[in-house]
Amino acid sequence: MNYTNPPSGRCPDALAWAMAASPALGCTEEEMRQAFDLAEPHPIAEAVRNLLEQRRYFTGSATQLLELLQPVVGCHKPKGLSQHLRSSMLTLSDSGIVLKFRRLHEGAKIIELSDDSGDASYEKPPQDASPNLDPQPQPTEKEDLTVP
Repeated sequence: MNYTNPPSGRCPDALAWAMAASPALGCTEEEMRQAFDLAEPHPIAEAVRNLLEQRRYFTGSATQLLELLQPVVGCHKPKGLSQHLRSSMLTLSDSGIVLKFRRLHEGAKIIELSDDSGDASYEKPPQDASPNLDPQPQPTEKEDLTVP
């Protein structure tokens, strides 16, 4: 394997494995590297990336987001945009975009988009947004469940 140009970009470990296996697969390392390259960004990821370059953070309804992304995104209704975003969650994540769906206490649905750079200068989410309920850690030792 050519170590002067190590694998980088998307899935570097998988690319390194594929490049090592390339002779057995009947192709060259360069052909394998090209297979891992993305030809063009996904339209929704590109539209959201452009929005985040202007705002760095978005929080609002699907209707508000649709107004900002039109006519770039092929969706014409807020529900369609929400569904398109949900189905593109991995693509957005691969592009370094964090997507979250939240429901406010009044029932309003909120979409949050941010750059995955970890910048602490982002706006904070609305005060009345539902908390992010991460799973609690599980006990590490077996608990005694004897009944007196």
